[in-house]
Parts: sequence; C-alpha cells; structure tokens
Amino acid sequence: MAGMPVSSPAMTAPSAKVRRSRRADEKPHAQTLLWALKPFSNLRGSIPLPFVTIFLMVALDEGRGVTAYARAIGMHRAAMSRYLRDVGARARNGGPGLGLIIVKPHPTNLRRTQVFLTAKGRFVIREVARRLRKAESTIASARQRNGRGSGRRPASMNIVKDNSASPS
Repeated sequence: MAGMPVSSPAMTAPSAKVRRSRRADEKPHAQTLLWALKPFSNLRGSIPLPFVTIFLMVALDEGRGVTAYARAIGMHRAAMSRYLRDVGARARNGGPGLGLIIVKPHPTNLRRTQVFLTAKGRFVIREVARRLRKAESTIASARQRNGRGSGRRPASMNIVKDNSASPS
C-alpha cells in the first residue's frame, strides 16, 4: 500500500520470547532487592518508600542538614523535615519513630541541624550491605557452577523464608 510506513526492525515490538527473557533477567534483581531490604520490614510491619529512601540518603552522606537532603531528593524542606522525624526517635503524630536517625543542632550555627545515623540505623545499613554482599557472592558462585548461571536465586535468599531479627 502506498503511503503506509514500512516497518523497520527498530520499530517492531520485541517478540514474546525476548520479553520473557527480559523478565527472567529482571526477576533475580527484584528478588535481590526485596531480600536486601528485608531489615526494614523487620523494624515495623510496613515502611513507606520515602522513609527508606531518606534513610539511605543519610547513610550515604551523614551530617548534612535538612535542606541539603531535601534539595538532593527534590523535595520541599518541610516534607523532608516531617519524614526525618518519622525515621527518627519520635514520629510526627507523637508515637514512636523508627529510631534510625538523630537530628542534632549544628555545632557552630544554632539555626541549622545535622542528621546522623543512630546505632540502630548503623545496624540496619550493615545488615542491608551484608545481604547484598551475600547475594552477589551467591550469584557469582552459581554462575561459575553453571557457566553463565540460570539467574535463579537459591532458597537461602527467599524473602518469604527469611526470619532474621533486628535490634529493638
């Protein structure tokens, strides 16, 4: 037909086999992430993703102020302050927070604050890092045994069976 665009290989959708292959490649990564983040669900039944994100930002660069973290994530300072309270010792509703961070006054500028991990927060980040290292070594050894590897996780990494405890 005249006037109809000719379909090129770049324009066609991937085949079902390619889509299944991509999903199979993505599943191990998703399972690793779920498994590595398990220490957060051990703290409390469910934790909002922004709390986890903010905690990880503080763990990466402790000692910054509320405004610096808010700018880094693209969030309003007031919202960041509320989230930091929830991740800290006391939640904004007056109930207990997660106790993972502490907000301290800046030593030279009393109008500013600095955010640090608590001992509990350091334990959680160490546990997440330990789980990621274990996942990487398990994947590497599975790939060595099977050539490239099947991409499947061993039962020891199954998030449903994991009952590791976290400190209170």
